[in-house]
Amino acid sequence: MKILYRILKALIILFLTISCFFFLYYFFYFDQHYIWDEIEISINWMVTILFFIIYFYILFFLIDFRAFNAVFLLIVMVGTPVWILIYFLEFLNIEFTFWNWSAIRDLASILCFSVLPPGLSSSFIKYIKSNSNQNKEKRIFRRYRIHEGFVGILFIIIAFSLWIIRLVMIQNETLRRELRIFLALDMIPLILFLFSGSFLTFRDRRDVLKLKFVEKRKIQVTGKSSTIFNPITINSIKFFKSPKFVLFPLGILFFSFGLNMFIHGTDFIIKELFNLSHESIVFLGFLLCFIAGGMIGIDWYRLFGKIYPNLYEEVEHKINEIKMNLDPKIKKL
Repeated sequence: MKILYRILKALIILFLTISCFFFLYYFFYFDQHYIWDEIEISINWMVTILFFIIYFYILFFLIDFRAFNAVFLLIVMVGTPVWILIYFLEFLNIEFTFWNWSAIRDLASILCFSVLPPGLSSSFIKYIKSNSNQNKEKRIFRRYRIHEGFVGILFIIIAFSLWIIRLVMIQNETLRRELRIFLALDMIPLILFLFSGSFLTFRDRRDVLKLKFVEKRKIQVTGKSSTIFNPITINSIKFFKSPKFVLFPLGILFFSFGLNMFIHGTDFIIKELFNLSHESIVFLGFLLCFIAGGMIGIDWYRLFGKIYPNLYEEVEHKINEIKMNLDPKIKKL
């Protein structure tokens, strides 16, 4: 059965990967053979973006985390500089007639912003894995520990500040059309701070509701030790409790749609079909990214189990050991 399952996964990945080349061919074909404001161009953009959103979303659940992370880093490290560089060339009025650099820039943005949601979500879990030991000095400011919920709220405030800057910038015709690179440079950190802030705030939602932002470091804490979460105590059991419904797959999908709505606007959601303005779509994408970050933050433990199944089993074992020694009323936690 396992062999058949692996063969099926390999066939699905192969089919989707081959399909990528057809979509890339038609993306360049339509981009070069039609006028910019024709409906065929808009449909080409929408279909291409949707395909790559679905492609990377399925790929995230089918292949090994390390393999997906390698694909994610390769695309982002190559595509993002290309995307920004061509914007700068456009700003400096440098044109290359032997190739359609505008299409390459657009394709780089499609690939980067399609792989970013699942890649960034898994990167947050990787960060949690590497920085969850409470005994690490780098998490302590002198004798006090800053809760991640407080950091998340700061990130959300920064994101809203960048959003206001964007609203001011788009009022200027020159900035909106000729100096789009500055608008792009504002939107990238905006979305990163927004998603990060929402993720951290909702992950630490219990402490946020209690207004616990800064905590004095405890000299000695008794509890079970695991490979990464040290220590696991009675008070931290709730922290490892997943919600009743599985949220993280839907959260990643929401993040994928929201991010591409925010970046591409009417190039993704065709205004002729949905009768929405560019800024309305951008705002909906902004809101959807915030919701997605919260959903993944709430359901982070399940996503952790998907990426690190062995460590997940170890943590579950430690939690069960603690519960075995608790009062029956407390075990229900």
